Amino acid sequence: MQADLPQLYECDPYSRNHESRRVELRRVVQQGSCLLALVNGQPLGFATLEYNFFGHAFIPLICVATAHQFKGLGLALLVELERLCLTSKLFTSTNASNAPAQRLFARAGFTRSGIIENLDEGDPELIYFKAVPRGAQPADPSAQETSWGKPQAAA
Repeated sequence: MQADLPQLYECDPYSRNHESRRVELRRVVQQGSCLLALVNGQPLGFATLEYNFFGHAFIPLICVATAHQFKGLGLALLVELERLCLTSKLFTSTNASNAPAQRLFARAGFTRSGIIENLDEGDPELIYFKAVPRGAQPADPSAQETSWGKPQAAA
């Protein structure tokens, strides 16, 4: 719901200073394509899953609150999105300068699939791919402590 937006903003410092990110987060919430990780009601991170990448699933954004980074939540979000994925191919991307995201994608079983130049000056976008076996239900490594919320648009 729209009421979940402040929790998303709380996880994402970039959204505090960039209206374009807030607009994007409102859009994904309205579409129901955002997954919010909560522990004891506290927002720790979120990720979005869309199906506009040449007919395949794409994770355009994964964000973990600064205080909770490098504790496995990013991996848990990717695992849950893989479980929810409706296509047999799942893609994501990051800048070449973002080494932590590259390590996260490797740990999650993604492989490099290509590169796009000229999105960010001097910092190419690296595309990652993972095959998603149909019917597979990957285990969520943090299922015991994390609840997943799917913010929805207000009716």
